[in-house]
Amino acid sequence: MKNFKRVIALMLCVLFVFPLLVGCNIVNKNNKEGGGQLTESDTIVPEDLKFPGETFTILCREDNAFGEWLHEIAADEDATELVNEMVYKRNLEVEERFELEELKAFAIPGQWDVKDDFTNTFKNSILANSGAYDLIMSHQAYMSFDPSLNDLYTNLYDIPYVKDNLDAKYYYPDVIDELTVNGKLYFLLGDYSLTYWEHAYVLYFNKTLAENNNLPDLYELVRNGEWTVDKMIELSKGKWVDLNGDNWPGEEDSFGYISETNNTPDAYEAHFNVPMTSRNENDEVIFDVDQGKMVSVLEKMVEFKNTDDVYFQYFSDIAEDSNPIDKIFREGRSLFYHAQLNRAQKFRSMETDFGIVPYPKWNENQAGYYTHAQDGYSVGVIPVDATNLEMCGAVVDVLSALSSELVIPAYYDMALRDKYARDDESGEMLDIIREGFTVNFGYFYGQSLNGCSMVFRNMMNQDNTNFVSFYSVNQKGYERKLKELLKSYEDGE
Repeated sequence: MKNFKRVIALMLCVLFVFPLLVGCNIVNKNNKEGGGQLTESDTIVPEDLKFPGETFTILCREDNAFGEWLHEIAADEDATELVNEMVYKRNLEVEERFELEELKAFAIPGQWDVKDDFTNTFKNSILANSGAYDLIMSHQAYMSFDPSLNDLYTNLYDIPYVKDNLDAKYYYPDVIDELTVNGKLYFLLGDYSLTYWEHAYVLYFNKTLAENNNLPDLYELVRNGEWTVDKMIELSKGKWVDLNGDNWPGEEDSFGYISETNNTPDAYEAHFNVPMTSRNENDEVIFDVDQGKMVSVLEKMVEFKNTDDVYFQYFSDIAEDSNPIDKIFREGRSLFYHAQLNRAQKFRSMETDFGIVPYPKWNENQAGYYTHAQDGYSVGVIPVDATNLEMCGAVVDVLSALSSELVIPAYYDMALRDKYARDDESGEMLDIIREGFTVNFGYFYGQSLNGCSMVFRNMMNQDNTNFVSFYSVNQKGYERKLKELLKSYEDGE
């Protein structure tokens, strides 16, 4: 399993290329234009299976100033944005296929600072055996934070249709393999979770600044496998411009590279292929981090962070639209910006053209360009008190298949490529980025494993490069928490 990331990259390459082969057309997994008509290879749910008059209820997060989540689950009939149109079409087809009364989104506040309220809502409901929800979708980090919550989630290998179709491409089989322990799988990732893709980390660049500074063709560097962190650092040098004349780098100036330090450094784990956990020869999850490489990554990135050409800023308790790092990039004052893919939607009013490339490799020997999604994306679970598991499985499977055919291609192939990214090459880069999406067990469960998913952000904020010392202090705590977590996969057998 030490080569697990390589397997993910190869398998996801097959998964992601097909929906993006044809310019601005919506293309399903079978490379057919149009959408919505399922094929035999998409789902194993019988065509004549019906649940007349039933309501399928999804507990989810409502939108607020700190994020938008509801759009992946529900949309109005009069929606005009393409992605929302496809979400509405998907839901309508699910309702009609199964003769449901409604595919209902029950949305409540669900941002990180009210995580206990959200989890207590479904915890109390399940413990009361109310059967109120058929699917729960919310913030990945807090849905997996407390191992005892696993007792409230149904093992997906017990869900009709889903259990026999987990090798379907829209469930991302390699991710399922990473999150399956002792024949148990509680969390479902797939094309029905649009926020999974929106939260993926990429690197934006200002095309005008690139041209004015005579930068090489970044797209060609990516294609040739030459886009490395050393190259990025080299191109960022000498780019600070003291616009306010105070002789000190600050958020009113112009830079070579900008990033926030809340969550973004966590992505180095994926970008540079230094996962905290792997599997041993018995397929057991273990902590097996490459300490030497971790030190090298930290030394390079801390040194980079502390140059005048780079501006890192921590921001907290502010709405997304008030993000000061976004403001710098929107105003054309940074060459590079390391951020999530959904930030592109905030740049639609930019006068300066921008492009998107994958975050660079550690070195040219790295097999591919890797990234992952920030842990605020929606992950799905089926509660143990769901009243009709056959309906749960059938609806989830068809919902996922239709999301693959309609929603994901709409978001990437049309909405993102044509509306936000300003050139054809950025669309090509998105294909490459998607080929390198990964999920690591240690990162997924990082919140419950003594925060092991936040090592980079914590050490970067402290300018601490001594990972060997850090790990020697924390290793026993990590392993103790891992033992507790794995025990939750054994109880009740």
